Amino acid sequence: MERRLTTILAADLVGYSRLMAADEEGVIARLRVARAEVIDPALAEAGGRIVKTMGDGLLVEFGSPVAAVRAALAVQRAMAARETGPEDARLRFRVGVNLGDIVIDGDDILGDGVNVAARLETLAPPGGLCISRAVHDQVRGKLDAVLTPLGPQPMKNLPEPVEVWRVEVAGAEVRPAMSAGTRPSIAILPFDNMSRDADQDFLADGIVEDVITELSRFRDLTVIARNSSFSFRGQAFDVRRIAEALGVRYVVEGSVRRAGERLRLTAQLIDAADGAHVWAGRWDRTMADLFDLQDELTQAIVTAVAPEISAHERSLARRKPTESLTAWELAQRAHAEYYRYTAESVGATIALATRAIAADPALVLAHTLLARAQVSEALAGWSADPEASLRAARASAERAVEIDSRNDEAFGALGFVLAFSDRFREAIEMFERAKALNPNNANTLLHLAVTRLNPPVRDAAQALSEAREALRLNPTDPFAWTFHLVIGAALLLEGDHEAARVALDTARGYPNVDWKPAMLAAFAAVAGDAPERARDLVAEALALRPEMTLALARRAMREAFAYPPLAELGEQLVDLGLPRGAAG
Repeated sequence: MERRLTTILAADLVGYSRLMAADEEGVIARLRVARAEVIDPALAEAGGRIVKTMGDGLLVEFGSPVAAVRAALAVQRAMAARETGPEDARLRFRVGVNLGDIVIDGDDILGDGVNVAARLETLAPPGGLCISRAVHDQVRGKLDAVLTPLGPQPMKNLPEPVEVWRVEVAGAEVRPAMSAGTRPSIAILPFDNMSRDADQDFLADGIVEDVITELSRFRDLTVIARNSSFSFRGQAFDVRRIAEALGVRYVVEGSVRRAGERLRLTAQLIDAADGAHVWAGRWDRTMADLFDLQDELTQAIVTAVAPEISAHERSLARRKPTESLTAWELAQRAHAEYYRYTAESVGATIALATRAIAADPALVLAHTLLARAQVSEALAGWSADPEASLRAARASAERAVEIDSRNDEAFGALGFVLAFSDRFREAIEMFERAKALNPNNANTLLHLAVTRLNPPVRDAAQALSEAREALRLNPTDPFAWTFHLVIGAALLLEGDHEAARVALDTARGYPNVDWKPAMLAAFAAVAGDAPERARDLVAEALALRPEMTLALARRAMREAFAYPPLAELGEQLVDLGLPRGAAG
């Protein structure tokens, strides 16, 4: 079996099925001309070999990452210049480029190197380009384009996430910056760990996360969620580009250096509009007064960004955390495990959170993490006794509320438990209380939107509004597919099938193994006016997971936060070829 290291470019035409349905002959003719005049000449000039073509895409091999990315940029820029007609009729490509090991199969190429290129393509915006770390390291400083880090992204069938960069292309559909006249907006970037011990990353991360939490309590300030700001970890970046990507005006960056029991923290506030340093501070403390330092940092940032916020509101927002560093460290590690979301990591979350509670029974974060992990293990089938896990989750969440009745995460955790115990009205009440305490918590808004999709309390319009706001607050979350999925479900219930297709197609582009077949089935149900397309998508779901049935899809979609629409479309899915299964 022959193998080699090579550069792979994967390209896909955005909205191919929609374009073909609207003007089949016209699209084919325009695509043929674009290939002849723009695409093929640019690829050939860069030394690219077209391995294969699909109706809506290309797979191309290059001898050089620089040549591949330059060719992709040339094509995207040329297509943007020539495609100036109506927005919904333009020919636009998504492109992914990877450098990796491949297997030679005649004229074809196979392997993880190809799969990663295909996944990178799905992450690119229409008219845009995404690359892997291997490509980034080769092209950095050799392009007339800005490289924006998107952080580690999960890849289907790969054990570890792949670090991704977006190559900025004029005209590509990236998220616009926050417009003038909105609330002051800020992103707290992960602080650099300047200590020699890399295992101390959790210390820097925990400080930043607590600052984000405290700032988010201020209703006059929009704070970007942790997962989005942390996607820029460890990269050399232009803060103005990050601010544009996240839609914020202000950015805070800093560093933490620990030497024994001594701790030095520096931070600076930057106005991204002109790159000016608005404020900077430095603190030298011992680990014994770490939490005093966090209070000082939070107060200083808020005073610099939003001086109109009164001293009384600051005092309410700055709830001093537990004095037990051991418990805090355990909770931070539990939080990191939960984001991995596997049977093993959720089990580790439960174990770590339980240890944190034993060390400090008043640590609210540990109780809320425990509650969410216990619900997750029940829903995902990782618990030997799901009902017992749900009962334990409710007890954990109620204990969090009892400890701190002004903690939005505590009420959010209780709402989470109640929603997945089918107690929807009570869940909404808890989520509303969490939202009142902190309107900037994206997860609260998402779970509130999901709960509103259920028939007993259905309000699809409000769910749509809340899901869109959640996505705005946390646009680059690794699990952002759930936001798009809920938006699509709400649009489906509203009867806007075309917009639902767009949202669900966006969710479909995120690589993941367990939920994707179920989401494909829901997407097929949406496409009721195109039976062939719907059947093809059901067939794709079955190819990905042959044992898929309506019963399994319903369970997976419940885990993926879009259960109610799929439950109601069950018979349509069966008609399209999805086996019913037990209890389907």
